[in-house]
Amino acid sequence: MSDKLNIIENTVRASFAGVVWSHKIQEKQADIYDCRYKCFEIIQITTSAFTSVGIVTLLFYDEYLIKLISALVSFVTVVISMLLKSFNMQELCTAHKKSALTLLIIRDKYQHLLMEIHIGEKSYIELNNEYMELEQEKHKAYLDSPSTSDKAVELASQALKIKSDNKYTDNEINNFLPNILWKRGS
Repeated sequence: MSDKLNIIENTVRASFAGVVWSHKIQEKQADIYDCRYKCFEIIQITTSAFTSVGIVTLLFYDEYLIKLISALVSFVTVVISMLLKSFNMQELCTAHKKSALTLLIIRDKYQHLLMEIHIGEKSYIELNNEYMELEQEKHKAYLDSPSTSDKAVELASQALKIKSDNKYTDNEINNFLPNILWKRGS
């Protein structure tokens, strides 16, 4: 491989790795918001039920403690409802999922560009032009992506480094494909 092709391959590989990370971080941030939403929703349902039970109990017993507990639980219900409305976690989750999907598409395009480099049928200029177009697409995706948290970065790191989320053995890939497309010798 010529020096120019070697340089562009290494540059594309670095961009590919960055997009892999960004994609996984966006996925994990979406997971965080989805989990938070579900937790708040469960708390809201539970506290609403306890508030109703407290009010019904007051019909039969006129106890100060029941009134106090019902008022506190009702307050928690209102706070959770306000949090769910103020921080629309479902909307945030959707925005991060959309960003992750956009980055996944770009990631696949980088992978395809690497394949074209290895096939060797395109000139350096053609490959460089494709790379530059892809870079513009990547930068637009980054500008459109919502901000992420340190927790999402930590979860992405675990997924990519420890769990190897994006790595498959030949046998695993074969299991996804019909037999006619299997890689032999695996």
